Amino acid sequence: MSEKRLHVVSFRLTDGEAAHVDAAAATTKPVRSRQDWCRAACLHLAKAKVPNPPPPKRNPARRLPKADVQALGKVLAALGKVGGHTNQMAKAANQNGRLPQIEELTKVRVVLEDMRADLREALGHGHQG
Repeated sequence: MSEKRLHVVSFRLTDGEAAHVDAAAATTKPVRSRQDWCRAACLHLAKAKVPNPPPPKRNPARRLPKADVQALGKVLAALGKVGGHTNQMAKAANQNGRLPQIEELTKVRVVLEDMRADLREALGHGHQG
């Protein structure tokens, strides 16, 4: 009974590299598939001295914006207001079938605009109207 292969190794080849692998695989007796030839070549090389791979490239650390805790608190409070206004409109619509009036929608829009400005300021993007 042969041992079951449980580990997967995956890599990409250029057209030229694939052609070289296919040509080499076709010359073996018996002829091997591309995958089988690569497996055999890797196992063969593993018994010989294999050069160390190049060290991985490190990406520079991402800089996070400095957050203004007070400004973020204002945004959180504004989110609560939006939720309250939305609940009031939904309750009115459910009780008497009345759709939100322009004044109610304007209140929500103003709160959202203020919240956006506060959030931009808290994240260090400055105020933009």
